Amino acid sequence: MSPVPSRPDAPEGVPRGFTLVELMIVITVIGILAAFAYPSYRRHVQRGEVAQATRALSEARAAMEQHFLSNGSYAGGPCTESRTVASFTVACASAPSASSYTLTATGSGPTAGFAYTLDQNGRERSTALPADWGTAPAGCWILRAGRTC
Repeated sequence: MSPVPSRPDAPEGVPRGFTLVELMIVITVIGILAAFAYPSYRRHVQRGEVAQATRALSEARAAMEQHFLSNGSYAGGPCTESRTVASFTVACASAPSASSYTLTATGSGPTAGFAYTLDQNGRERSTALPADWGTAPAGCWILRAGRTC
């Protein structure tokens, strides 16, 4: 293995380092890569949190149906208390009646602008979405940007 060549103007035996121009090129390349990677990462995180919210809505629906089977009514069901899942708040839109309820998942923080609903008939709706994800209301859960029902 041969020794690292030194700069022509450097004293003999002094290894060559990086120049300021080389460092600036590397920093520029990293900046360009980050400009593309961060929005993709952010959208990936949003999709994961949306999936958790819709799963929580489905779990809450199962709990409401279990309550109905046990009591013959949705009134007083378990959705009267809200809970936080990822960056969504899952709760009933209003107090459940004897024969109906509507569950909502409303986003905050990185998922601000998202809102999903699920009712006693199993109707899934996207009631609010960020502009780059699509238009709301939609008669289904839109789980990815640009998708439609």
